[in-house]
Amino acid sequence: MLDIGVTLRRYRDKYSYTQQYAADVIGISRVAYRKWENNEVDFSLSQLGKIAELYEISIQDIIIQSAFKQAKIISQKQKEHPYF
Repeated sequence: MLDIGVTLRRYRDKYSYTQQYAADVIGISRVAYRKWENNEVDFSLSQLGKIAELYEISIQDIIIQSAFKQAKIISQKQKEHPYF
């Protein structure tokens, strides 16, 4: 999974934008934007396009600059647990 949130935060800081300003330009709530920066939710390609426009970069640049988060490895024993 891409860690796009770090990239979004870096660009927002670079331009000295608040989360509220970025959210207003993109057309979402500040809480939704915060969740993007914290990688708590996924977003659509069209939303990623709006972000790219805001920060004057390409979608490809956002993806390239975003590191992959290490996936949580679940052992076979955990998978067999009835509550998993």
